[in-house]
Amino acid sequence: MSIWKRSLYCLVTFILGLPVAGAASFEPLPLLDPGAVSGRFYQNPHSVYDIGDPFILPAEGHFYLFATGGTVGFNVWRTNDLRSFDKQKALPKVSWASGDYWAPEVVAYDGRYVMLFTARRKADKSLRIGIALADTPEGPYTDPLDAPLFDLGYAAIDATLLMDGDIPYLYYVRDCSENVVRGRHESHIYGVRMSPDLLSMEGEPVLLTVPDQEWEMEQGGDYLWNEGPAVLVRDGLYYLFYSAHFFADKRYGVGVAVSEHPLGPFTKQQNNPLLWYIENETKVMVSGPGHNSFFMVGDELFTAYHTHTYPLAPSGNRQLNIDRAGFHADGTAFIDGPARVPKLLPFSMTGLVNHAPEAVGEGIAPLADADTCSSPASAHYAWRGTNASLKWDVPRTADMLMLCFAGGNTAAGQLVINERFTVDVGSGGTADNMLILHFAPIAIESLRMEWDGEVSVGELYVIGSAE
Repeated sequence: MSIWKRSLYCLVTFILGLPVAGAASFEPLPLLDPGAVSGRFYQNPHSVYDIGDPFILPAEGHFYLFATGGTVGFNVWRTNDLRSFDKQKALPKVSWASGDYWAPEVVAYDGRYVMLFTARRKADKSLRIGIALADTPEGPYTDPLDAPLFDLGYAAIDATLLMDGDIPYLYYVRDCSENVVRGRHESHIYGVRMSPDLLSMEGEPVLLTVPDQEWEMEQGGDYLWNEGPAVLVRDGLYYLFYSAHFFADKRYGVGVAVSEHPLGPFTKQQNNPLLWYIENETKVMVSGPGHNSFFMVGDELFTAYHTHTYPLAPSGNRQLNIDRAGFHADGTAFIDGPARVPKLLPFSMTGLVNHAPEAVGEGIAPLADADTCSSPASAHYAWRGTNASLKWDVPRTADMLMLCFAGGNTAAGQLVINERFTVDVGSGGTADNMLILHFAPIAIESLRMEWDGEVSVGELYVIGSAE
């Protein structure tokens, strides 16, 4: 059953006059067709496919998508709504490379746009990192060195840049194709401080992570990976996100390691992987979510990553996915994916606001931390219980409620709004179960949830127009 049909079930419940325990003194909340608010949402995967390693740059009033794809240079896609994408060429073939153009990332730096990328060197077919510059986000980009950015005597891929204040740090991967450790090919992540012009290293690269967690070793064999680094800084801590496993395997996923210094030492989160495949009893539904990057929309953090276009036949043909990301109250990083349910577009793009974080109530913080807890890595951060009460100091006008269930027990319940209106609700017991309630705008002062058994709710949204 689609999310829109499931949401419409609540409306049918009241039309049929099904009994609601203890609701004799209340009025059923008149519900509207949830399909009428479908324009507030997007859904993964996006229409951009046959790509990999996506990177999104917000710049000059647009969003620019760069990705692995094609044998010569790179394309760039431009979008204003993160739903439809226009494509053009960004970087033509560079003179020193023969092919395998991978993992482009672009940053605005010192008045220009700087692209870091991977390509295979003509001279010896070894992978190297290049740099290219442009005056506009879409390019065209040109190579100022006519050579790889650096040569350490081994294959290097997947470069990403962190500006820590005014100090640039480059993170990259020593590729498994030319890195044999104890008889096994391994990809390792390194970091190094760069010169202000980004064209040379200041100091020696430092080894940061190697494949060593159980989920990273699951595939076995003679090849193991830590690759695709992306680094965020929050509250004095450095979060190094990375991908593990073979890119064409369903188990390709994303983990994170944390440090107090940009060059480590890094400690991996125990709840890795943050992004992982999804399957049921009969088939794989989401395969190989990985190689993510981050971007901001307003004050919201988002991540772009790829999944296999054909989950039952994983390959280099991958599709763009976009999800929210963030941090729990204890500082643990999360990525809110890769469930295939409707996701709210960035609030700054729709003129909407989520009033749930403004509410007060005992133990309700997990209901409004931007993590729907659809991932097993975040499941224990969901709200669990049978009753919850939220109140607002000033009434907030809203016309939509969303309940995102995190999996667990199936239960029936009731929402009570302003101690006046009621809505029957139900938990399907799965992490992809979402309820969307659309109604005429009302000023909400209080919201109460009552369940006939314990449920797990990953997120509650109380949505209205920004005032």
